[in-house]
Amino acid sequence: MVLFLVSCSDAKTTTLSYDEVKKIMVDAVQTEEGKKAIRQLFEEKSFRELLVINTEEVKKATEETLLSKEAEEFWKKTFEDPKFKESFAKGMKKQQEDLMKDLLKDASYQEDLIAFFNQPEMQKQLESILKGSKIKKEIEKSVMDTIENPLLQSKWQELIRKSGEEPASEGKSDSKGSKDESKGDSAE
Repeated sequence: MVLFLVSCSDAKTTTLSYDEVKKIMVDAVQTEEGKKAIRQLFEEKSFRELLVINTEEVKKATEETLLSKEAEEFWKKTFEDPKFKESFAKGMKKQQEDLMKDLLKDASYQEDLIAFFNQPEMQKQLESILKGSKIKKEIEKSVMDTIENPLLQSKWQELIRKSGEEPASEGKSDSKGSKDESKGDSAE
């Protein structure tokens, strides 16, 4: 009987290998109880405070990583890829639109734009662009779209009617005035 007890006690004192412990832990974490335990751990304020990263450490790591020569080469190569540029531009579209809207409200930016477009070289380029056949066709198309726009047609009709009435009414008053003057001259 002592021999039996000794053999049982040896089985309890054996240690598990690293792989066996790892497998047990992975299995335990993947169960519903394990997931629940992890969620509860993340809900504890003291545990979350341990996870907060020091901003100075983040800043230093960012500077070392993003501003290094290796990173510069990486970004140059990455931005040569058209697919990456497209996805990057799409991701930044909203921020760029907001930035441009804010800039257009800025008086100093407006002055810079005016100065840029008032440069003789820029005006020559704009003239050549505006004289091109493609832009003329686009302008014609835009004008036709505007004229044919059902929302604006009533306004166009009103403007045409007013423009037709004004010269006629001015001409009538002028012709009446001149007829009255001519009658007045002949009566004397």
